[in-house]
Amino acid sequence: MTIVLGIIIGVVMGLTGAGGALIAIPLFLQFLGMDLKEATLYSLIAVIIASFSNFLLQRKFSDYKLSIVLVLLSTTGSFLTNPLKIYLPDMYMAILLATVCIYSLFSIWTPTSGNNSQKKSPSWLIIGVVGLSLGALTIFTGLGGGVLMLPFLTRFYGLDQNRAVATSLFTVGMSSLSSLLIQVFSGAQFKLDSQLFGLVIGIFVAALSIKFMMARLSLSSFNNSRKVIFTFVVGLALFKIFS
Repeated sequence: MTIVLGIIIGVVMGLTGAGGALIAIPLFLQFLGMDLKEATLYSLIAVIIASFSNFLLQRKFSDYKLSIVLVLLSTTGSFLTNPLKIYLPDMYMAILLATVCIYSLFSIWTPTSGNNSQKKSPSWLIIGVVGLSLGALTIFTGLGGGVLMLPFLTRFYGLDQNRAVATSLFTVGMSSLSSLLIQVFSGAQFKLDSQLFGLVIGIFVAALSIKFMMARLSLSSFNNSRKVIFTFVVGLALFKIFS
């Protein structure tokens, strides 16, 4: 069962660079009998494995410098806005995330004008605002920035979907690893058991399958698959917020 769950998580992460935790937590609760605290920790581990395994097979598309800058800015944004979370009503948080998710869907399904394959050079002000906003939105909504990153990378930076996903994978992987280390140093524990081993196998199978698909499918078919999966992830995020 854990191999199948790993495949599902790996496919979602590999195609969209986002949504790993959104998929993993309910799967772990439903099929592995974990409590919410344990499922959250294991989902973070699954996201790290899925991010880096898919990234390794798509690394030639990644923009490393941009990823590192976004990780640093997002961490700073999270640190600065964390004390403000208690003052923001839950409904405002839900509306904020819903607005961003709807814009994400609009961005993904609406063709960009001009040649989007050429990387843009936005000002440091735009880079700073986007990076800090990702951190703030992560704190305020309780969800990772991956679901928000793909439209930002395609619209603001002019990256094509291959480069945007690879860059998102590296960014999400680094951010999740940082979060896991903080929790481990704070006393969180997890077991290196057969369930975790099964997840690793499933995730690597998914990563290799996506690599195979990238080589066999036409660019338009592959990108359409990404859009459909991304739409599902965003829909799940909206359901989670308002349920």
